[in-house]
Amino acid sequence: MDIERDEIETEEIGIKELLSRYNAGERNFTDITILEIDDGLLRGIDLSGINLENSDLWADFSGAILRGVNFRYSMWHIAAWEDIDFTGSDFTGIHDAVGCDFIRCNLSNTIWTKAELWQSRFIGCEDATADFSDADFCEVKFFTEKRFFGE
Repeated sequence: MDIERDEIETEEIGIKELLSRYNAGERNFTDITILEIDDGLLRGIDLSGINLENSDLWADFSGAILRGVNFRYSMWHIAAWEDIDFTGSDFTGIHDAVGCDFIRCNLSNTIWTKAELWQSRFIGCEDATADFSDADFCEVKFFTEKRFFGE
């Protein structure tokens, strides 16, 4: 029996609670909803190794260190992704509800199998070793920073 995504109960938490629990040693945050747009709160914060599988993300992650993160099958609503180190993270099966901008992100050794992105942009990202095979990108664009922002 298949369970629809809408039928999965999720726990809603804010960024401060996420940080508190992460700093206490918790790493498994599957099936949660992060409902907090708080610009800059995660800048410079290291959340490497966190498990956000099957979670709904409504947050500004700009400036965070997110190495080796499990984003598998997460849903991205309003999410900001600027100046983030995603090295070794797994984006398998993610979907975005709205277009996402990835600006100056390190995507080295990331996996994007069956990722579904719509009207998203990768601007000035390091992506030479990212695996985009079998990703479903619709109207997704890749820009150099110079080409996008000008001189």
